[in-house]
Amino acid sequence: MAADSKLLRFTLIILAGLWLSGCAASSSRYEPAPQQLQAQPVGDFDEYARQVRNHLEQYRVAIDGFPLEDQVAWNMPYEIPPATTCNADSESVGILLVHGLSDSPYMFRDLANTLAARCVRVRTLLLQGHGTRPGDLVDAEADVWRAQVDAHFAALRETVDHAFIGGFSLGGALATERALDPDQPAPAGLLAVAPAWELNGLRDYLWLAPYAAWFRDFVEEEPELNPVKYESLAINAAAQVADVRAGVQAILSAREQIDLPLMLVATEADSVINLPFLAQQFKFRFEHPASRMLVFRDTRETLPELLNDPRIRSLNSYLPEARVLELSHMSLNIAPDNPLYGINGPLNRCLEPNGLTLQDCEALAEDDLWFGAWHPGALEVPTSRLTYNPYFDVVADTLTQFMQAALAGADESPYTAIHEPDR
Repeated sequence: MAADSKLLRFTLIILAGLWLSGCAASSSRYEPAPQQLQAQPVGDFDEYARQVRNHLEQYRVAIDGFPLEDQVAWNMPYEIPPATTCNADSESVGILLVHGLSDSPYMFRDLANTLAARCVRVRTLLLQGHGTRPGDLVDAEADVWRAQVDAHFAALRETVDHAFIGGFSLGGALATERALDPDQPAPAGLLAVAPAWELNGLRDYLWLAPYAAWFRDFVEEEPELNPVKYESLAINAAAQVADVRAGVQAILSAREQIDLPLMLVATEADSVINLPFLAQQFKFRFEHPASRMLVFRDTRETLPELLNDPRIRSLNSYLPEARVLELSHMSLNIAPDNPLYGINGPLNRCLEPNGLTLQDCEALAEDDLWFGAWHPGALEVPTSRLTYNPYFDVVADTLTQFMQAALAGADESPYTAIHEPDR
């Protein structure tokens, strides 16, 4: 779930919902549109994209500072075919990438472009309730999200010889559910970036999720500054996340050993996703030799025993030369040169400062502001949310190696064959 700080604060909002009435919001931004995206078979991806564009153009409530046509384009699902220089005679490989809660397919743009250049067909989808207005999360349903993922992965399997599935946060949990579904064909491998298998901030309050229907219309109204991600969140969204989390945990607990290639990416500083739970599941359930895990942590500290595994690689997240204290939840998929989130992007500085007002953050000299994960209050140095991953190339290269290893059981890895473009 991309809005990790919002989910943490939602522990209090759900409690407040027990006494707040579900009155209508004063702005259409916080009310659901009259129609929502639904799950349907994906026969032609271009036709699907046209339908989504029509939906966004009709129902998106634009935020200030960015042209509406750009906001629509940035929130669109997309398909990126392999580079034209790739070997067309090799077996084809593809991956479906599923975004997180309150987020959009834009989150995967950098990774998608990199993989396509390396001869992988990449598809994304837009989950119900996303890309338009925060109020649409009032009507979002976990089962619709699942059905959307099922339909898009089925379509990808019809298009390529070897289909992977992956996701970020909520999308990582949805991808995991589909990948481990015993009643459906397994993917070639699973990419899970900070997947919502277990939570920190909301965990102790998820028992309240069944009561969220009483206050279904309640939306935490926040100023919207980000054109590709909501800042506001509905109580119903927390209930649907709880549903997905429960589904993932049921699937995991039912299988002592899981022989599916898994690449897992996480940051130690994540305020919502429970890293020890992820590491435990990886270490003791996912036995495939191609599986691997990247963990971003402060390597000045002693390595926890749980992370002491030859398949787990730790990378130092304390980078004082870049004024980076740690990697945030949302930064993991983003390249440093991303047009919106990158070092020079308009969303890089003061998107969500810790213990600072937006005005105080913007008044700081460039060298005085540090970057890291979300925290509930101020730190020793002024900090704002890190919006990009300094190790993006490492993530992309590790994913490339993972896909190659996952397919290496054949006489010749199909991925190896198409990874080397024709010159």
